[in-house]
Amino acid sequence: MIHFILLFSRQGKLRLQKWYTTLPDKERKKIIREIVQMILSRGQRTSSFVDWKDLKLVYKRYMLAYIFAVR
Repeated sequence: MIHFILLFSRQGKLRLQKWYTTLPDKERKKIIREIVQMILSRGQRTSSFVDWKDLKLVYKRYMLAYIFAVR
C-alpha cells in the first residue's frame, strides 16, 4: 500500500507531495524533513530501498538530461 509520494530536488526543496493517508500537517512536515535528510545523505551507489520505521521506502535519483536536435 502506498502511503505517500514525495518529489524533491537534490537541494532538499519539496516539489510535489501526494498523501494517501490522513495525517496532521505537523506530522507530515516531520516525516518530510526526516526522509529528505536521510535520502540526501546516502551515497549514489547505495540501494534504492530503505527501511524507515515500519515502512519500506523506494526512491530513484535522476540526473539532468540535455537533448540536442541536430539537423
